[in-house]
Amino acid sequence: MDTKETEKKILKDPILSNISNLAKEEKVPLFLVGGYIRDLFLGIHRKDYDFALPRGASSFISIMEETLHFRFFKVGKEELGTATFRMINKDISMDITFLQGQTIEEDLQRRDFTINAIAFSLLDETFHWVEGTMKDIEKKVIRTVTNHSIDQDPLRMLRAVRYLCTLDGFIIDIGLKEEISLKKEQINKLPGERIKMELDQILLSPHPEVGTKSLYELGLLFSLFPELKGLENLGQNEHHHLHVLSHTLLMIEKISWASEWIGLSERKIHLTKEDRLSLYYAALFHDIGKQDTFSKDEKERVHFYHHESYSCQRAEGIMERLRFSNPMRNKILRLIQNHMRILNLSQETKETALKRLVNQVGDEIPLLVLHTLADKEASRGILSIQIDEVVEGHCLRILELFKEKEIVHPPPFINGHDVMALGYSSGPKVGEILNFIRVKQVEGEIRTREEALKVLKEKFG
Repeated sequence: MDTKETEKKILKDPILSNISNLAKEEKVPLFLVGGYIRDLFLGIHRKDYDFALPRGASSFISIMEETLHFRFFKVGKEELGTATFRMINKDISMDITFLQGQTIEEDLQRRDFTINAIAFSLLDETFHWVEGTMKDIEKKVIRTVTNHSIDQDPLRMLRAVRYLCTLDGFIIDIGLKEEISLKKEQINKLPGERIKMELDQILLSPHPEVGTKSLYELGLLFSLFPELKGLENLGQNEHHHLHVLSHTLLMIEKISWASEWIGLSERKIHLTKEDRLSLYYAALFHDIGKQDTFSKDEKERVHFYHHESYSCQRAEGIMERLRFSNPMRNKILRLIQNHMRILNLSQETKETALKRLVNQVGDEIPLLVLHTLADKEASRGILSIQIDEVVEGHCLRILELFKEKEIVHPPPFINGHDVMALGYSSGPKVGEILNFIRVKQVEGEIRTREEALKVLKEKFG
């Protein structure tokens, strides 16, 4: 691989050129490390910089701030050796950490994978790497630097899967696969926040389906989510052609199909990162309650009555363990609880029922539509294929109704005081009456406050 050409690319980068000049002026051994250099060798150019600096040269961070007008903030703890000085500005991100050890060679020996154990000195313009780095980058192999790498940080098992999803054409070294299979239970020693952060990056990657499939094949999926184990060989009914776990993993893949299908139908759904994560986690957990609700009737037909509620209960436990934020947790639970509603609609379902559904699900409707389409496409049983057009038609109509604000967020025509004026005491009954009026409003039977008061008096007076 051409190191001279890569060196030219590094020094032609205006940001790196300025930092290099500053390091030479101050005579500071600053190293560009890891992914940025790896990606240059792969023909990828990103503005995501990682630097390593001797601990004794920490004052250079302030010099960089003053000279280059950057502002770093610190994450992690210096006493634990996890301190990182970070700068994020538009499409640029920059991390500075202290060398692990006295020299860059010692530092590289403690890094995760050989493809990342590479450095370029911005002081004397020399490359440094561990044995096997250049060969592994060229052959696109993810391999640990030492036999102690996983023991030093078990999160590297998930990181290997993340690289598999983000670096095109890469494979995990067979030795590393075997090591992960042997040490997979170590992942549970880590804080939930660290695990979720790595899982998030896998699901947000260009190929989340590769990530979830690899987690399963390596044995990590059941270590992370033992609740999924009961789905592995759980058979289903004629709506499905796969066992529950295989259906779940296929659904992860079909989410991108669902998004493309919506686009081809001349609709557009804008998803934030939180939306995408909520959708993927909901897909992963949506049928987890089927192991609790499996039953057969007198004709040997399989049923999973009320599995949505059981799925929510199990999903709540997982999300508590991995420290999900409350907003994301609530969004995921709403998707799981409602994931059968569009699938269960018949061809004869009236417009008023669709309006009620849109109102009740609210802002999660676009996510529920994508979830439904992916779920349908991952089923492909005899019965599911028969209702393809029905489900797709309802999904498109529901998206149209979602555009109408008076359906999603209807302005209240009456309030609790109006109800209590009829003689009702404050309590659940008042809420029931208000909900009745709101439903009639969503269905289009009530259009003004006057009409609402009239119905209120006639029905509940």
